[in-house]
Amino acid sequence: MNPNIDPATDIVAYNRAAWDSQVRKGNRWTIPVTPEEIERARVGDWSIVLTPEKPVPREWFPDFTGGPVEVLCLAGSGGQQSPILAAAGAKVTVFDNSPAQLSQDQMVAEREGLDIKLVQGDMAGLSELADESFDLIVHPCSNCFVPNVLPAWIEASRVIEAGCNAFVIPSRHIIQAGIVWDKFACMAP
Repeated sequence: MNPNIDPATDIVAYNRAAWDSQVRKGNRWTIPVTPEEIERARVGDWSIVLTPEKPVPREWFPDFTGGPVEVLCLAGSGGQQSPILAAAGAKVTVFDNSPAQLSQDQMVAEREGLDIKLVQGDMAGLSELADESFDLIVHPCSNCFVPNVLPAWIEASRVIEAGCNAFVIPSRHIIQAGIVWDKFACMAP
């Protein structure tokens, strides 16, 4: 990591460098899923985790085999959630700040023949993504890495279809802001 990046003046660059460094160090959230996990997901035996211990309940997900379900993994690369969801049948876009984390998703996609769209950027600026273009947003606890979560959530509300779901691990930012969205439900384990 570049010790010259001041998080107070450039939090996006600081977080990018920090996560790129975590990939080099082998942090658990940067270790891609195995071919065996992908094979199980292809036959319907899958789960994802957004917290250290507890899988997201399967009943929170739509049926990915019943037609195209557009999923945005927001600030959630690392070669874990997106490949599992793509293997389960979802049409997945990963939007993340870290090139090294995105490379983990790309590696699994290439290894397993999965179609995953990768976009590098700041979760507070999703201008590359069309309005109401996703049926589901999977968003790990990345909110804890930004000083103000509201811009990211405004963008999330813009890109998700009305009446669809976002999975979020609540952070102090969401609780303090008291955010309630009419457009989608925020669910947490």
